[in-house]
Amino acid sequence: MSLECYPADFSTRYEITHAISIQMSMYYNDTGKVQLVVAANDYNINALKKNNILYDTERGFTYILVNVKCDTTQNRITANGFTTEYFLNKRAVSVKRQVTTIETGVYGIINDNLRSLPKISTATVKGLPETWQPNDPDTEENESEVYGGQVLDVITPILEYGSLGRRMNWDPSTLSWEFEVFKGDDLTTGIHAIVFAEEQGTCSDLVINEDVSTFKNFAYVPYKNGNVEYVATVGTATAGERFEIWLNSSISKEDGETLQKCKERAISYGQLELGKRISRQSFNVVVDASELGVLYNIGDIVACSSNRFGVQFNARITGVTYTMDINGEKTSIQLGDPILTALGELKLNGNS
Repeated sequence: MSLECYPADFSTRYEITHAISIQMSMYYNDTGKVQLVVAANDYNINALKKNNILYDTERGFTYILVNVKCDTTQNRITANGFTTEYFLNKRAVSVKRQVTTIETGVYGIINDNLRSLPKISTATVKGLPETWQPNDPDTEENESEVYGGQVLDVITPILEYGSLGRRMNWDPSTLSWEFEVFKGDDLTTGIHAIVFAEEQGTCSDLVINEDVSTFKNFAYVPYKNGNVEYVATVGTATAGERFEIWLNSSISKEDGETLQKCKERAISYGQLELGKRISRQSFNVVVDASELGVLYNIGDIVACSSNRFGVQFNARITGVTYTMDINGEKTSIQLGDPILTALGELKLNGNS
């Protein structure tokens, strides 16, 4: 393991070569984290300060340190941080922008609102075709104007809508980042197909995680016409299958707008918010770390199966976690929601 650490002004460079433990994560479309524990010597005390940049030279990950704790009893320093796209939340979306094509729209949101945020640029447009339509396609209007909120918080659900990922590419020669929107490859067929099969020994420690802690499928959205308040409802679930949420909003009928159009805006807002509160299912497997970045990468779609658990599915690699401690080193990957193919090859719990 080799880590470099830079102060916020990049005036010098530190090298962290001996860590007591470290855990780093990186995600397809989420903010990764780092926790680094080292001895509290003078060198490490100077190197690990809040707002410093931590760079994993082997994996290319970069993190901003947001919390540093020095424990004089155990003579240890514990530093915690986030992947560096976290910088984008230093800026609010104060410039209105219509978003249709997601790749160019996300770059536009970032470039409109950087306001001299240093050392960050956006990648060259690749021409990814995914589009954003945040409202019900049966309504007449597409409320695709983005305005308000923090930059990273705003672009995350837009990328999720198009199944696109994001990454901050670090250039050690210029000490700067390039924010890139990307889409992983489908590695489920062909000569380069990747199958994580427990019985074949290509994966171990399969963990199936189902999370409904934030799940909601029915929303109430208030909207106003002057001093008169109405409430729009979004969702069709009933009885015990309904999980309700009340969404406070400032939606009001505008001059020249019909009350129906105002209601449709409230419904669109409710649909977008419900989309953030889905029932999440993920799968973790431990794999050969040497294959990551060679045979597959974050964002790629792979096949996974386990006869013991009775699961067979295709899924996107949505995250990678690297852990090093006294027990050794381990790299585990997180697989996202199973992808139902046109042939219906998803099999869970023995059902086809």
